Amino acid sequence: FSLNTTFAQAEGIVIDSDFEVGRLGLTTKYFEDKTNSYTFDYLSQRQSAIPWVKSNQAHFSVGFSDSTFWFKGEVVNKADVEKYLILDFGDSLLDYIDLYLIHDDSRVLVKRLGTRRYDDDNMSNLTFATGFKIGAGETIHYFIRIKTTAFLQTPLAIWNANDYIDDKSQHKLMVGIFIGLFLMMVCYLTFLYIHLHEARLVQYIVFIICYLSVIWIIEGFGFIYKIDIIVQYYDSIIVVLMGVIGLNLSLFARQLLKLRYRAWFSLSTRILITSSIIVILSPLLFSFKISIILISVLALGITLLSIVCGLFFIHDESKDVRFYVLSLVYFILGIDIHILTRFGLLSEFEFADYVSGCSALIVLIYLCWNFAKQMAHDRIVKKDVEKQMISVNERYYSVFQNAAEGMFTTSIEGNILAINKSMCRTLGFINLEDMNKSGHSKADEFYADPQLRATIMETLRVEGEVNSVEMSGYDRYGEIFHGEINMRLNIQADITVIDGSFVNTTKRKQHEIKLESIAKYDQLTGLVNRSHFEKLVGASLEANRSVLEDNILLYLDLDQFKLVNDICGHDVGDSLLKKITVVLKSFLDESAILARLGGDEFGILLNHTNFDNALEVADTIRCGIEDFRFTHNGRHFVLGVSIGVVTLDESIENFSQALSLADTACFTAKEQGRNRVHVYSKCNDVMLGHQREMRWIGVLREALDENRFELAFQTIKPLSASIKEGYRYEILLRLRDEDGNLQSPSEFIAAAENYNFMSQLDRWVVKTYCQWLSSNPKHLANLSSASINLCGQSLVDRSMHSYIENTILTYGIPPEKLCFEITESQAIMDFDQTILFMNKFKALGCRFSLDDFGSGFSSYSYIKRLPIDQLKIDGSFVKNIETDNVDYTMVKSFNEIAKAVNIKTVAEYVENENIKNILSGIGIDYVQGYLIAKPALLVDLVDNEQLDSA
Repeated sequence: FSLNTTFAQAEGIVIDSDFEVGRLGLTTKYFEDKTNSYTFDYLSQRQSAIPWVKSNQAHFSVGFSDSTFWFKGEVVNKADVEKYLILDFGDSLLDYIDLYLIHDDSRVLVKRLGTRRYDDDNMSNLTFATGFKIGAGETIHYFIRIKTTAFLQTPLAIWNANDYIDDKSQHKLMVGIFIGLFLMMVCYLTFLYIHLHEARLVQYIVFIICYLSVIWIIEGFGFIYKIDIIVQYYDSIIVVLMGVIGLNLSLFARQLLKLRYRAWFSLSTRILITSSIIVILSPLLFSFKISIILISVLALGITLLSIVCGLFFIHDESKDVRFYVLSLVYFILGIDIHILTRFGLLSEFEFADYVSGCSALIVLIYLCWNFAKQMAHDRIVKKDVEKQMISVNERYYSVFQNAAEGMFTTSIEGNILAINKSMCRTLGFINLEDMNKSGHSKADEFYADPQLRATIMETLRVEGEVNSVEMSGYDRYGEIFHGEINMRLNIQADITVIDGSFVNTTKRKQHEIKLESIAKYDQLTGLVNRSHFEKLVGASLEANRSVLEDNILLYLDLDQFKLVNDICGHDVGDSLLKKITVVLKSFLDESAILARLGGDEFGILLNHTNFDNALEVADTIRCGIEDFRFTHNGRHFVLGVSIGVVTLDESIENFSQALSLADTACFTAKEQGRNRVHVYSKCNDVMLGHQREMRWIGVLREALDENRFELAFQTIKPLSASIKEGYRYEILLRLRDEDGNLQSPSEFIAAAENYNFMSQLDRWVVKTYCQWLSSNPKHLANLSSASINLCGQSLVDRSMHSYIENTILTYGIPPEKLCFEITESQAIMDFDQTILFMNKFKALGCRFSLDDFGSGFSSYSYIKRLPIDQLKIDGSFVKNIETDNVDYTMVKSFNEIAKAVNIKTVAEYVENENIKNILSGIGIDYVQGYLIAKPALLVDLVDNEQLDSA
């Protein structure tokens, strides 16, 4: 038995060389399986027993049916070549499609399509179609099984592959244009909503999105892209979306009631709104078939109502309203035709899919035209408002401008809207125009305390006015002014403003401040004087003290200051004291109190700090004074400071006792050789400081033996965008204590220097870093320059010279990639040995940087005499460069001198963009600081590189 004999008398589609498309519905036969029990094997073997019916429908449609439909027929290729054909079912809502192709050699090819075959289908990714080949002269017999819960309608067309691609491409282009028009409407309505803030525009946007979603599903895109929720619940989703569309169209109709109320019209819209809600809920209550019937009834009702509205309003309303209503009617009809045709309730015709697109274009044109009219109207209204405001302003202009006290008007946000001459003079401006040009148009810019305006605004909101509030501010030139301010909240119909007045009390306040300053502050240095310092220390003694925190008093006596006074005179000595004051302030936080006690003696009160931190502050100050260099008439002076430290505990009764004890400790420091810190002890243990440093030396040796030191780095970045180079950074040292916490070098460097331990640390840094570079060849290849700090001891140690050279050669590090940083103070310890060291490694290829330039007794001659490649400007000149003109001038001078001798410049402490921009304007080559990068462990640099490459 052969399957081919079964089809000997069948009719089918004939394929020739000119074949493009054939409608299977005109030649196929079908059979309705009401029991849903027949199989392909049964039908193919017992065809004569099956009541097959000739279709004769180009577009096969039977509406809703619970039956399975079988189709059979044949395709005959009478062409001389093999053909590739596409069988197109053309409907994305068919649940189950089984295709059986029987070749001449009895091979059976089975393909399963349909939305419910999501997990195992083999359908095309472009449409609900599938392809197959038919050989020259071959006849293929087919069986098709279709079952769906939706309308069963399908074109059942067979295409030549190339013609099918052309047809679908054209169709998708038209669909794309159609969807694009609606997306343009969504964008337009969104911008219109932003402009007008009308809630109904959101309704329009929801309507269009729902309509596009329905089109998107029934065109098959939801299944093409395999969206699970659409595949599983497409029928319910379509019903809900159609219900929302109906609800929106009903609301559109109800909005027309605002133009002309009619009782019958109101009743109709209520019925349609209720029907729409029923349709939205129908997936939970009814079958898909009943839901579609409800949708059809709703569509019919909306269409009839829109037609009636069109006829009613076309005679009685303005041209704009008539155009809106007619375009809405045409749009609704287009939607009806498109949806009903797609559901098979209307027969197919060529342009059915594009009717609603054309209607959408008409509505879009109308909305754009209406929007243009709305904008023109808004401009006219705005001009009228401006004329009224000008008229009001002119009425009060003369009184306002010529008032003796300052007067102003601001917005709630603080924008200055009006200001009189008196107020302008206080703020340093000629008039409001001058203020706007300068960019200072916000009221809160002039408050010395920004929080004050926030407090005033809070009072205004509650009480409506504030009176005689004392305030201080800064004018455009940074000069402080004082006064009393009055404000009143002025609530108008269209705007709320603040009207205010200002009584200038600057002269009176300055006199009061001067008297207070004389009573509390030293007139030479501006520091707290002895009598006020006595009150502050007394208050500290009386206050409750924390168990974990102490109040510490430091007594400072400058060493060698008398020499400067004797040689250069008291005027120069006074100048030196001012500079020393700046140095001391740089090492103290805002909570510390610095006072001048007399002559070259200073006092510092450290409140609520622990003893170790106080010692660190004292030692930092000592190092800072030691590094400070004072030059007068070409002569350099090296200073020191002896510091006495005393804890203000319960045993100290008053300021006099505290100062006496601190003075005693300071005297002990001088006796021990000056330039040191001594802590007062009841046991008179003068070795406390030495023991602390000795403990550090033990810790350092142990850490070196246990390899608990770690290398860190901080990036150095070129300011010029034209410089393209690899990594450039400074190598830093960190100590990890026994608890795993990292310790900064500032904790132990002083001890290492005093006990000649720094050379050992320098050796560890050089060797460890070279070893690390050798282990990371990719990083080494991308390295431009690595800066390594060397201490003065290493520079004069001959064995250190050989050690560094051998380490570089052993690990194969290109010398030009290393830059050694030395400070001015280190360089002059033994100038000849320093020059010898630098010349040796310059010849090898290494580079040198003069670190912390300007922080010591800097002489420009060092730049000329030392063979350096770059100058590293100390951060103390950089961090205040935005506000300190002296710092700016110094940095600029350093840079110009460096450029004159062809030396690159690096600026430290770059912490914000403004500082960076100022340095760029000066011409600095490189910058380093927290803005560029915070210090990080060297191992993190490799990890980041690996992540980037991954």
